[in-house]
Parts: sequence; C-alpha cells; structure tokens
Amino acid sequence: MADLFPTDAGYARPELKARVTLPGQNKEFHATVTKVLPQVDPASRTSKVRLELDNPGHVLRPDMFVNVELAVARPAALTVPADAILESGMSKTVFVDRGNGYFEPRAVETGWRHGSRVEITKGLDPGEKIALSGNFLIDSESKLALAAMGMQPALVRDPVCGQEISPRKAEKAGLKTGHGGKTYYFHSDKCKQKFQEDPERYSEKASQGDSPSPPPPPPKSPETKGHGHGHG
Repeated sequence: MADLFPTDAGYARPELKARVTLPGQNKEFHATVTKVLPQVDPASRTSKVRLELDNPGHVLRPDMFVNVELAVARPAALTVPADAILESGMSKTVFVDRGNGYFEPRAVETGWRHGSRVEITKGLDPGEKIALSGNFLIDSESKLALAAMGMQPALVRDPVCGQEISPRKAEKAGLKTGHGGKTYYFHSDKCKQKFQEDPERYSEKASQGDSPSPPPPPPKSPETKGHGHGHG
C-alpha cells in the first residue's frame, strides 16, 4: 500500500508501473498499480494505492516502510528553473532578457513542479531568455526594493516619437528633461528639442499613454542568460 499526496494521486491508475526501494538498502522491486482506493487518510490527507510485486526471499515484510516511485507522463510544457522565479507574497516574477544586459521583470503564473523545474502557465513565451538566479546578482534588499516599486518595466516611451528607450542610456546621453514635476526621456536630440518647443502638447500625449516616469534601474548581470523550454 502506498500513500500519495493529493497533487500526485490524480496520476495514479491501474496498470501504472512503479519502482519500490528499501531505505538504506540497495534493493529494487518492480511493481504494478492494481487499484486506487477511494479513501483518504484523515491524518496525513493522503490517498491509498495498492501495488503488486514479486517478493523473492520474503525481503519485504508486513509493516516495513519503502519508497515508491510512479512512472507518470506529463504533457509538454514550458518550464524554468525554480530558482529563476522571484516570489513576493502572492506574486511570482521572472526577469526577461531585453538585451544589452537589461532585464524586464515579468509577472508569471505557475503550475506543477518537478525537482528543480517549475511549469509556467502564463506570462512567458517559449524561447524567451530569462535570468537564472545562480548568477543573478540581486541581494535581498534589491528584491524588496523591486517589489515595493511594483516591478516597473525597464524601458520607457519617448513622448514625442513613441520609441521605447532605456532611461539610463537616455540620461547618460543627456536626453532627458523635466516638466510639470515629471521627468521625460528621449530617443534623440531632435525628439528632445520638439518636446521643449511645445511641452504641453507632448506631456498631455504622454499622460494618455504609458507613464513616462522613470522606473528603478533594472537588475544587470553579464552572465545570466537561460532559456524557458518545453519539458515533458
């Protein structure tokens, strides 16, 4: 008899193959699920599954504890390393590579977890590059700061031409200006000049779209590229 947690019990069915091992011993048995019992243990909240197997030499005895592994097949799915997901309260975030060392925080929804892999059900597309926490240089204070600022995007929109730009690069190039208590960033000197000639027009246009207020500096690391990929 094997105990399965609710998240695993749904995969058990008659004729399913299983591997049975004895803790601390180099012994392995091949078993077959014969029945999934319609009962739940009130203490552990686990379901009961009956297996049958050969027991040469009566190695297995009543009331012994063993480990049971069921060979289940999952449909193909997009998965990422568990460490690549930043969990903050009810939100889960991965950092998508936007190029040039910049990473965009992206809210995701997750499904099943197997070993070190977690299924992504929403928020990430196959082939997108993400940051892996093994080399992702974010300390606890940085994580809290990002969460407190609402995980703002790494890019902002030029209020004149609409081009998405990095506020850090624009600032280094002197392509920013203030108006009405807000800071605006520009793709080129021409865009900045047009804004300064008629700031009311372009600031009103910007307020109707994405907010041009500067986001926090995005996390940066030179060696953090990984891939979300399908996993069966």
